[in-house]
Amino acid sequence: MRALSSPKIIQEELKKGLIWPVYWIYGPERMKSREVLRRIRDAVLGNAPPLGGFSLAETFLDGSKVSGAEVLDSAQSMSLGGGVRFIVIRDAHLVSDIEEISPLLGGPTSKDSLASVCVFLAKDLDGRKKFSKVLMERAAVVNCEEVPERERESWIGYLAKARGLTVSPEITAQLTTLESWCLDLVDQELAKYSIALEAGALDADPQLARDVLLGDFGPQGGADEFLEAFLGQRNLKRSLEFAEALSMSPEDSLPLLGLLAWNVRHLALFLGRSRTLRLNSFLEEKLRRWSRVWSLEEVIQLQERLAALDFSLKQTPKLPLGVWSALVLETLRRTSANR
Repeated sequence: MRALSSPKIIQEELKKGLIWPVYWIYGPERMKSREVLRRIRDAVLGNAPPLGGFSLAETFLDGSKVSGAEVLDSAQSMSLGGGVRFIVIRDAHLVSDIEEISPLLGGPTSKDSLASVCVFLAKDLDGRKKFSKVLMERAAVVNCEEVPERERESWIGYLAKARGLTVSPEITAQLTTLESWCLDLVDQELAKYSIALEAGALDADPQLARDVLLGDFGPQGGADEFLEAFLGQRNLKRSLEFAEALSMSPEDSLPLLGLLAWNVRHLALFLGRSRTLRLNSFLEEKLRRWSRVWSLEEVIQLQERLAALDFSLKQTPKLPLGVWSALVLETLRRTSANR
């Protein structure tokens, strides 16, 4: 069975003039999917109107409403505008009798050798189905997978550059910890940041940049202030004040939990001297400072408590104030007493 293709491999093939008659694009990163679709479309239709514009050679189908036989019929129909027929099937994982498209399958070739190109945009590729193996062997199956943590910083830089932005190491570090991280979310946050810059909203108070990206919560402070009070200073009184504020603001509670868990995980890796850890200078300095007041054993115990906190907030009727206060008290009282 042929290996899965990546967006980068598809891009290289298109530059060489090689186009597959069938593409099956799936995975959680929709921005990658859209970019692959755009590049394939440009290679097939050339100077056609932008994606979503009117083109006689282009057809869009809903996978929940068509069968494989209907896709085959559309692909074999003559293009009204001449040239290669370009068909996009959204929600392709819902297409019934998908094996009916078999006559369309084949290896990469030149544009002049093709009558049609079908791009299937799917949620996934069900490996249990026999036809999935056929697709793997005779179509371009492209996995638009999640961006690994180690690559997030470079992607943030790429998206910021595309918007003409220069973001500080502090902002970059915060963007890497967004809850439910994906490229679309990062781009959305950068758009908010760009609008705030253009409006001059950050000129008087650059600190507002952090609040624009991650929101503001807590007693006279935001995410950085809480992390510093809890992880940097081990300040019991200040951390309890934040716990009380968080219990009154559920929309801030879970995002902060994700941010806290991410920082604690990296602190554990830093204390364990992990060779796989790649840090920018801002985050490395922060972790080095925190590591002076935490041991690896304490951080591992904190990770366990955070997992329990996550379960309590999402799966039990326990009051948020009690859950957050218990985390702060158990962590800072016990670890301080053991020192």
